[in-house]
Amino acid sequence: MNPLGTQHIAEFIDCDKTYLNNERKLKSFLKKGIEDSGLHSVGIVSHKFDPLGVTVIAIISESHIGMHTYPEAGHVSLDVFTCSDPHKHMKLINYLRKALKPKKVRLGYLKRGNLIEFHEPDWIPSVSGYGFEVSYHAEKVLYSKKSKYQMIEIIENEHFGRMLFLDNELQISEYDADIYNAALVDPIRKSNLKIKNAVILGGGDGGVLHELLKIKPRKVTLVDIDPKVIEASTKYLGKISQESFVDKHVEIVYQDALHYIKNNGGFDAVIYDLTMHPEAFSKVPREEFLDNFFGDIYKSMNPGGVITLQCCSQFDAETRELVDSILKKYYKKLSTIRFSSPLSAKNGFSLRRVNKI
Repeated sequence: MNPLGTQHIAEFIDCDKTYLNNERKLKSFLKKGIEDSGLHSVGIVSHKFDPLGVTVIAIISESHIGMHTYPEAGHVSLDVFTCSDPHKHMKLINYLRKALKPKKVRLGYLKRGNLIEFHEPDWIPSVSGYGFEVSYHAEKVLYSKKSKYQMIEIIENEHFGRMLFLDNELQISEYDADIYNAALVDPIRKSNLKIKNAVILGGGDGGVLHELLKIKPRKVTLVDIDPKVIEASTKYLGKISQESFVDKHVEIVYQDALHYIKNNGGFDAVIYDLTMHPEAFSKVPREEFLDNFFGDIYKSMNPGGVITLQCCSQFDAETRELVDSILKKYYKKLSTIRFSSPLSAKNGFSLRRVNKI
């Protein structure tokens, strides 16, 4: 027999406190929940602590279940470990959820018998790569699909509103979208250039596009490799894009940005709003990719044109120095601005305003 099983771990937060110190009732809930979920009880034992708290342990033919209450905090901690169908776990957990009425539930699971990895289906980790990780609670998953190019997820978060993730990398949130979008557009606005022809490379959430349209450019081309990002953003991120995708001054091109910029030109303004690693879609080393890319952007711009870009996190000094060194080959005025965007991974020293030589 393989030593395999699934262990669900649940935290019931802000429960109705009516039964949390009632040993008899809690045993009854667990017994009924086991029966209704299709599991099989061998025996149930319990202990009531003085003055508060109850632990209930059920031995089941499939393995075991443990529940401990913290009545003073309205909290219940629950473990369900079996070698049977994990859907039965959820039936039990949902039964107890109805009985104990928590306002919020945190839920995760482990696959036992193999490498221990903890999964929280209601949380999305946004891995930084700089010695820390941030996870965001998905109060509601609005969109979750794998496109030809990447995993696209849009969630609803209690504090930050709707949030867009590409391959587990946070792109934008309703909470601070205005800060990020304004930071990329403000250098163009302050340049006092009359923008006849602008291009946004990336920007599939539509936020930067909406901000750029405020300065009334004659034409804006938005170039994004993945039509599914724009499709999902149009449906779920309207508060950020504000119907900018259908503006009469906008043309949307579904194409690799490097290929597009190599074959088009005459731009007064270029906004580089790609993911942190655009070279991931090519087989070219990063330094070579960026050198070629910024060289082609330079050739595509009109004299005196302006380019703004985010290049990296504020923690990524290596990329910032690499981009600095490449841009200085092509542009005579280069400034780095640190802007504060509380959530986005594209923050810190990540905006550059550059005037073409």
